[in-house]
Amino acid sequence: MKARSRGAAADEGFTLIELMIVVTIIGILAAVAIPRYIAYVRTSQTAEVGNVAGQIVTAMQSYEDGQSMAPSAVQALFNNTALIPLNGTLPSGTTNITSILPQLNLPQTATFTYTVSAIVATGGPSNTDVAYCILATGTANAGIPGGIVLYSSAPALNSTGWSGRVNNKAYVTGATTTTGLVAGGYCTAAGAAQATQS
Repeated sequence: MKARSRGAAADEGFTLIELMIVVTIIGILAAVAIPRYIAYVRTSQTAEVGNVAGQIVTAMQSYEDGQSMAPSAVQALFNNTALIPLNGTLPSGTTNITSILPQLNLPQTATFTYTVSAIVATGGPSNTDVAYCILATGTANAGIPGGIVLYSSAPALNSTGWSGRVNNKAYVTGATTTTGLVAGGYCTAAGAAQATQS
């Protein structure tokens, strides 16, 4: 057998400095990528809100048309109603909207509870008709239990954090309150209906 020379052994492996540089690069990439990935996942979780809240608004508008109700009566009927998952708990001060619109339902695994706020609009596309703001609150199945997403029956007009009819900014940042949200569409920053579109 031939003996190895000391010079050959010195050429094998990585130096401590090389390893530290690689670990630093991986750390920098992770610091940038992980928050973006989390924001992407949370944004995708809020896609449910646009679909379900849109169905709720359509069902309320169809009911109004079918019953030939005055806007003030529609406001009184649907304001402070809620759609909850099976076996869910109604938010305080609300009534279950399925007692009026039984075709609406959410599975037990739904990730949001939906609370409706209604008002007779005095401006915008719903002028003299009923405008809606829906506050979606994350259930225990949500990525952010208690997280808030807003939905307006009309799109927001250049309002920060709004993408069309949906504002998921608080949810994406992990907040469980409306603090930091801005009014948009027919929603106030606190998630109540407002009479004019913003």
